[in-house]
Amino acid sequence: MVDTLNPRKKKILKMLIEEYIEKAKPISSSELVKDDLANLSSATIRNEMLDLTRMGLLYQPHTSAGKIPTVYGFDFYLENFLREFELSVLEKTIFRQIKKKNPEKREAIKEMARKLAEISGGVVIIAFSKNDFYYTGFSYLFRQPEFKDLTLICDISEVIDRLDETMKNIFDRIEKTAVLVGNKSPFGSKSAVIFDLFRIDNQKIVIGILGLIRMNYNKNIALVNYIKELVS
Repeated sequence: MVDTLNPRKKKILKMLIEEYIEKAKPISSSELVKDDLANLSSATIRNEMLDLTRMGLLYQPHTSAGKIPTVYGFDFYLENFLREFELSVLEKTIFRQIKKKNPEKREAIKEMARKLAEISGGVVIIAFSKNDFYYTGFSYLFRQPEFKDLTLICDISEVIDRLDETMKNIFDRIEKTAVLVGNKSPFGSKSAVIFDLFRIDNQKIVIGILGLIRMNYNKNIALVNYIKELVS
């Protein structure tokens, strides 16, 4: 059924998800009456959003609220709407300077991880081997507005408790860029993770950004790719 989404529904879904990623709140039809959808009325958009809800791509968390993408909706977004993202000159310069001032590659990678956590707002994990890894950024993750929900804090706390074990179990499985969302994420159904790998002196190193499902996938993938390009 989802395979038959018409162009208008796809455009509305894409815009709604990107608005939600930016604003971290349910998105109403009136918020989408702009730019590419300026020729559509709020009522038309609302009807399309209802169809997308029936198809399992959106849901309504409160009676009078707007819509939020489901995990299924995010999966569809990742399969259809990912795009090339250009990092700013400043962001690229920051990572190049880190590399330049740290001739020891391991320390350079760890400092890049700390900066990556700050920019992405997620937890960055660097696995140098199956039993040797480094992570940073939980303070940035906990600043996200979703953490007003105490249940989510408990869920993420469980992620922290088993982070070492999880990384040991998946280190050998990462062979290319992977974006794992919801139930596909090894860190829990309310999380998303971007994994990639690079090699230095024939040593496999895995890098990951762990965050909430509401993450900026385009930018975070670009950040991981740029660090991979710098250190490989």
